[in-house]
Amino acid sequence: MALNVSKNITEGQNGLPSANYKIVSDELLAVVSVVMKSAMYDGISGFGLLTNAACLKVFWTMGFKNTINVSFFAITIADMGCLLSLLWMGICYNPLFADSNIIIDSRSVQYLTGGWPKFYFTRVSGMITAYLTFERYLSMTIPLKVKLLLTPRRVKAILVTLYIFTALCVVPIYVPARFTWKWFPSKNMSLISTEFVASKGTINIISNSLNVAFYNGSFVIVVICTAVLILKLNESRAWKKKSTMRSDRQEVSKETRASRRVVFVALLYIVCNLPGSLCSFCMAAFPEFNAGESQQNLFFFYAAFVHIIEAINASCNIFIYQKTSKKFCHVFLQTFTHGPNNCKRRQQKVQN
Repeated sequence: MALNVSKNITEGQNGLPSANYKIVSDELLAVVSVVMKSAMYDGISGFGLLTNAACLKVFWTMGFKNTINVSFFAITIADMGCLLSLLWMGICYNPLFADSNIIIDSRSVQYLTGGWPKFYFTRVSGMITAYLTFERYLSMTIPLKVKLLLTPRRVKAILVTLYIFTALCVVPIYVPARFTWKWFPSKNMSLISTEFVASKGTINIISNSLNVAFYNGSFVIVVICTAVLILKLNESRAWKKKSTMRSDRQEVSKETRASRRVVFVALLYIVCNLPGSLCSFCMAAFPEFNAGESQQNLFFFYAAFVHIIEAINASCNIFIYQKTSKKFCHVFLQTFTHGPNNCKRRQQKVQN
């Protein structure tokens, strides 16, 4: 079973469980912390860091004359930041590290040094994906105007702006927070811990608002633009069959290949970020579903699952690039294996 219902259930008004009722017990949460938050966090993050490092190298080698490479490079940087943050979170939850004689309360400190940095990079990745799907929609609709308007330099400026804007929106959560020495009787020593000078209700309002705004804002844009892109791709395919001019067909085919690559990246993002989007709504709708509240164990359990799914999303884009881009696959194999001919055999059934 995924959830363990505590045996001691007390009833409140109308026969409903009281605030002391825990859907996920402390014992199950302890197991989750070791298996999911330590082993799986670090395992998936380590793999993802390797794949994204390879992507950075390949995109750097390919150059940035093509705006889509600029966007994919920016997404890869955000994914690496997300995975580095999750790797640190896994270390902080590891009992061998957390229960050692270090001077920090790692489970508390990771909230500001791991949790919110991961939130930041994940939201940046989502916003860039939203921008990329919208750009591809415009490229399929008004290609000539988009090429004149969205030059590589302007795209770089847009992406940097998204990074800065998202960072400014995350700053409010750090304003009422600070690191301070706290006495832990169980360890008979003082450790550096996280403390909030504002009330818990204020912190929850800020965090919930950021979750709903960023998670669902970019998520909705990606869903809408992806759906429209799929329709445009179907229209382009039908037009290509009717077209008799070879030059027109080649131009449409080039845009179609790039758009199809974006669609696959967007679909992976949608599937892997749907649980997180639902979580943000639950946090806003049910105040007890949050850290420090009556159902914090359930919140921590579900949050661990969301982190793992998001890490999978951040780790697997390389496989989409390899399957949908002959040039990426060629440069990848030439860079890391010195054997680009293998890529040609793999791409025989895949149109670039």
